[in-house]
Amino acid sequence: MSEAAVQAEVRLECARRGILLWRNNSGVLPDDTGRPVRYGLGNDSKQANAVCKSADLIGIGPDGRFWALEVKAPGWHLTPGDKRGRAQLVFLNLVRSKGGVAAFVTCVEDIPL
Repeated sequence: MSEAAVQAEVRLECARRGILLWRNNSGVLPDDTGRPVRYGLGNDSKQANAVCKSADLIGIGPDGRFWALEVKAPGWHLTPGDKRGRAQLVFLNLVRSKGGVAAFVTCVEDIPL
């Protein structure tokens, strides 16, 4: 199963649970003048984004809590050398530290209760 397929299943299950989620794309594209424009939650600068990367899915639970889910393909595991995954973990931990719900998910069963 692909990451895209996992994301589709996760979004459907979260909707069943009353959790509203939106896709949070981030990156950089040039504007009409060629100037780079950053987009996506927390993507304020290249330096900041290297340290803390926001999650794929951002939303609100039925109780009003902030949700952040980083979707990965089945079988994925965070490794010490995974700089992108480590930066994503920083964001997930930040959300949790403020009372939100945040997790890496590789299947529907990984969605926090």
